[in-house]
Order: sequence, then C-alpha cells, then structure tokens
Amino acid sequence: MRTVTRDSISLRGAGVVTIVQQKKGHRFTLDSILLADFCRIKPRDRVLEPGTGTGIISLLLAKKYPHVRITAVEMQTALAGLCRQNIIDNGLDDHMVLLEQDIRTLKGELKASTFDVIVANAPYTKSSAGRQSPCPERMLSRHDRGADIVTWLDLRMFLKNKGRYFLVFPADRLSELISSLRMNRLEPKRIRLVYPYAGKPASLVLIEAVKSAGIGLQVLPPLIVHDADSGYTEEMRHIYDL
Repeated sequence: MRTVTRDSISLRGAGVVTIVQQKKGHRFTLDSILLADFCRIKPRDRVLEPGTGTGIISLLLAKKYPHVRITAVEMQTALAGLCRQNIIDNGLDDHMVLLEQDIRTLKGELKASTFDVIVANAPYTKSSAGRQSPCPERMLSRHDRGADIVTWLDLRMFLKNKGRYFLVFPADRLSELISSLRMNRLEPKRIRLVYPYAGKPASLVLIEAVKSAGIGLQVLPPLIVHDADSGYTEEMRHIYDL
C-alpha cells in the first residue's frame, strides 16, 4: 500500500477542503484548482465529474455550491477508496455520490440527458507522447491510453439540452479540442488561456462548451500564474483564497 498524506487546499468561495492523497504517485495539480474556480454552477444543478481521482474538483464544487448534487466517477480502485474517504472527511456524503466505474461503461449506469454540468480534467497527454510515469495511477490520469478526448466528449449524452461542459486542456491542443467539441455538438462559449509567466506561451486553456448552442465565444482576460519573482500573482492568491 502506498503512503498517503493529508493535505488541505482552499478555493475562493469554497473555503478549505482536506485531501487524503498518495505521498508519491497520483496527486492533484494546479489544473484541477483552476478548473474548479472556472466552473459556473447554478443552484441545484446536477453535476457529473468523470475521472475524479481523489475527488478534489468535486469536493471544492460541493463546498462552494452546497445545493448541487454531484456524481463523481473513478475507475481506479485505490483512488476511488481515497475519494470515498475524502467525501466522508469533508462531511459531503449528502452532496456527492461516487461510482467506481470506467467512463466507457456509464451508458449502462446513468440515464441520458440528466445532468446540467459535466466537469472534466481529462487525461490529455497522447499515449505515445510525453514521459511515461512508472506510477500506474498517474499514467492513467495523464495519458489518454484508456480513453481519448473524443471518448470523454461522448459523455455529452448525459447532458441536458444547453448543458455545460467544463474542461482544462493543454493550450497547444486548443484547435484540436475546439474541433472535437464541435463534432460532438458542444459549442465553445467561454475560454481562458493560462500562462505560467507574463511573456511566456500559454500552457493551459480553460473552456466552457454548451450542448446544442449557437455560435458565440467569450474570450476572457489571460490568467497569469506566477509573477516575475516566481511567486503567485495577485489573482492566483485570490483563487487560492490566500
């Protein structure tokens, strides 16, 4: 059994959640925090988070929007076990349901057109690219060998008409992502590029797409993560509720 640690993270509007996660191996990253902050959730929305890992995004959303109901999905037994513990430790078992299941088998578990929101930090490194992590959980969480982006976007079947799909993805694959979204009747409506430093190329893109919506895209101001001294920028400190 891998050694685990108990960490805490805060997000503006959500307060603090505690996270039990592996000390070495799969751990939540900045991507998840930024995606949770980017999401716009309405009161009593039904939210689906495929590939929840240890549950960081769903936990933060459940704390920030206490009237929503979240269905989190994780196929890896070790991560699902940690997610269950995190749900209980944060007192969110009345707000979250965890399915230990492969997203490719959800058709037999969930009904179509029942969710208002899908939020996904999908594996976004192509299986043939990038460094191959020796940690199986990290490998599946970062490489798309289990399911490529088209498979993740196929989950749109569970969205109601005009339902919203929130994603974080590498900025250098933005054109591919937009093409895939539109092929799946998901129209990009809101986008924000994330830059590690001012003057550097964007590293991530946050995107909100709407099922069966018309054309019209809002491009938000850039989000800069670090200042010139390598500390967090003022906005990042606000996001972390520091």
